[in-house]
Amino acid sequence: MTSTVEQVKARLAIVEVVGGYLKLERAAANWRARCPFHQEKTPSFFVSPGRGTWHCFGCNRGGDLISFVQEIENLDFVGTLKLLAERAGVEFQVPNRALASLKDRLYLLHEAANRHYTEQLSKSPAVLDYLTTRGLTAETIKSFRLGFAPAGWRNIGPILDRQNFKEAESIAAGLLVAPTASHREAYDRFRQRIMFPLFDSVGRIVGFSGRIFGDDDKQAKYLNSPDTPLYDKSKLLYLYDRARLALRTADRCILVEGQMDALLSHQVGLVETVAVSGTALSPDHLTLIKRLTNNLIMAFDADLAGITAGQRAIELALAAGFEVKIAVLPNDNDPADLIKTDPEQWRRAVAEAVHIIDFMLTVLQRPRPGKSEATGLADQRALAHAIEREVYPFIVRLANPLDQAFFINQIAVLLGLSDQVIKAGVEKVKINPARTESAPATETSAPPPARTRRERLEEMIFGLIVWRAELAPPARVHLGSEKFDQLNAALTARRDELTLAAEVAYGRANNFNEELNELLAYWQTEVWREELAVLLAKLKQLQSAPPAVVTPLLARCQNLSQKINNLKKL
Repeated sequence: MTSTVEQVKARLAIVEVVGGYLKLERAAANWRARCPFHQEKTPSFFVSPGRGTWHCFGCNRGGDLISFVQEIENLDFVGTLKLLAERAGVEFQVPNRALASLKDRLYLLHEAANRHYTEQLSKSPAVLDYLTTRGLTAETIKSFRLGFAPAGWRNIGPILDRQNFKEAESIAAGLLVAPTASHREAYDRFRQRIMFPLFDSVGRIVGFSGRIFGDDDKQAKYLNSPDTPLYDKSKLLYLYDRARLALRTADRCILVEGQMDALLSHQVGLVETVAVSGTALSPDHLTLIKRLTNNLIMAFDADLAGITAGQRAIELALAAGFEVKIAVLPNDNDPADLIKTDPEQWRRAVAEAVHIIDFMLTVLQRPRPGKSEATGLADQRALAHAIEREVYPFIVRLANPLDQAFFINQIAVLLGLSDQVIKAGVEKVKINPARTESAPATETSAPPPARTRRERLEEMIFGLIVWRAELAPPARVHLGSEKFDQLNAALTARRDELTLAAEVAYGRANNFNEELNELLAYWQTEVWREELAVLLAKLKQLQSAPPAVVTPLLARCQNLSQKINNLKKL
């Protein structure tokens, strides 16, 4: 009987699976992208559809479609296989339900809780009227599985208990609060709240965000699930599971601040919208987005105070290489209010979003309240200091030197100063470590271990003879059986990686025998060079040795030099 793994691999193409997470582009017979596991400017992540494998030559990770999904979704093997089996239409059951992991139980528990909350919402006309008044349609409420947690301290607990979930599991999920000195029994975390289920990147409920319903100033307006084995607020973006495909096809991400903003944006067709939930934008959030697009549109308050509030998020995004733009909303509207009253104006604001630095320069040139243009920030000297204070910190974080040069020139023209003056001012800006210590790692943060040129040539020779089996016999003749077998023994574990490297390097070659001969010639030269270097170092130590010792070494050095020179002439 064919195993589940074999059935999944037979039914799912690795290019389609990986392409659901990354923007892939053709590279001869393969596909390539920027690696999702480390930040890089030049794509070094390759997918080989012929062999069903992937490999990154920057961080040296690789594997098949199962290992890719396992790493990118941060799932265990069983969870990954269940996910892929569902996509492939393959039946999969955990062999022993009693051995199901805590995470599996918590997924089931969240589903049960959400069924209860949606049922309660259907019985709460006042809450439904409120959501409708805010602009949500019945279809949106149902599709995004909104619910309601009624007032009371012991509602969800007994419901879950009757479905054979243990109280400890409900506490671990964050739905119940553990007993305390003032509460002898575990009690509901969410009470009298509209419930927004939070989904992971594959659409499973991992937590909740509850908005208070009614006038209760003693309660926080929003209450989110605590961090649990399933939910980490610094790694989850609201509606990312729904937006993922649109992020890639639209090649942009619209970032809003609240669930209602995101829901209404999806409702009017801008599906590439996501929101943070219960925390500030984090490097992990940016990593999720950057897998699919480099273009980030932020919908903040269109004034200096709004930008200051989001300064850390903007700095992180610029440092990570994003093109950061601001959607300017009229009359201090938030996205939800604007979408409700004028969806077309929201679409226009997104389409006409301006680069953060252009936006800042425009804002800083506006007269301050109570000041005329002649006496406000339009005064060149005051404007120059304002730009130095508010804009330079963004310029210094731009990842692309060309972008830095462009905006430096733009400011110089605006202020009537030289580029050198502005550049010197930007270079004096010190990046606050507190704002950068959590930034995504750069391309050079984890360099691969250094290898000699001979070792790199041996890796390429090995990859080429595995990829093109007809090249193995002549390679064995040239290298010698002993060396050939040594390479096989040393590099077989990296077979897929090195074969893919050979495909990438020689995929368009016309004559593979010529390519192999050239590689072997380079390899032979390096072998001789290494031997020559060892002999020269030895001769240096034997300067006072008798001629009988030195002469044979000199002769060998001359012979090696002649061989190297002769090979160069070929």
